[in-house]
Amino acid sequence: MDVRRPSAHAIEHYRSALLLSLPALVGLAIFWYWPTIQAVILGFQDYNLMSGSQAWTGLENYRTAATDPLLGLTFLNTVIYFLMEVPLQMALALALALLVRRGPAWLRTVILVPTVTSMVVVSVIWGLMYHPNSGLINSLLGGVGVPPQPFLTSSQQAMPSIALLMIWKNVGFSMLFFLAGLVSIPRNYYEAAATDGANSRQLFRYITLPLLRGTVVFLLITNTVTAFKVFTPIFLITEGGPINATRVVVLYIFENAFRFNKMGYAAAISVLLALFLLVISVYSLRASRAR
Repeated sequence: MDVRRPSAHAIEHYRSALLLSLPALVGLAIFWYWPTIQAVILGFQDYNLMSGSQAWTGLENYRTAATDPLLGLTFLNTVIYFLMEVPLQMALALALALLVRRGPAWLRTVILVPTVTSMVVVSVIWGLMYHPNSGLINSLLGGVGVPPQPFLTSSQQAMPSIALLMIWKNVGFSMLFFLAGLVSIPRNYYEAAATDGANSRQLFRYITLPLLRGTVVFLLITNTVTAFKVFTPIFLITEGGPINATRVVVLYIFENAFRFNKMGYAAAISVLLALFLLVISVYSLRASRAR
């Protein structure tokens, strides 16, 4: 069997590519892969952050997680937040992409400004806007005759308030990808369908949506991962309250690691969360390919 060896030019090409990629590979190894490996190892240990002592406990942390009622509550809260935030954000992003596709450039810039704004700044400002007595939102509601709302101090309104904040913050990111997907659809598809008598609703249903399937799957996976990692606004505004109404998984991981000094248990929960998100991502990809 004649196996051709790569030419000297090809070898040099691959060597140059490897050298150019080396800084990125080193960065991934140091700041991504190694911390992931460390988290997996810590999940099997009882690690004291203050003293640095470590003790191998095997599956004890995972047994604790299986019977921890507060972990179940935080996971349920995270799922509720996901259901409130992701579907509405994606629907709104698609509507905005359709709106700005032929709109002025300044409108796209306005929508994208929250996306590039610091999450800490956004959280602080929205926290002030949500203030039950002197907040801007209640002032506006009072102007139209609506009584003041408790927002973040209510166990029923706190999570929807956080979801609304994050929709405003992230909708521009999803809109940008939908806009790119819309631009990539050939115009002759629409022209041919319109010639056959299709109306705008049929064009959207039978051409736009099917050809945006890849974009929808990508955004669904990325937004799901982002939703399950929500932390900053809840940590800065509600700290999990009131009455654990906004206590989510990542906040619970943070508390166990840095407040309760349970690094091993926090690492075990992190591994479980990563596995859950991996399963969701793989299932979404396979379901999309099957269709």
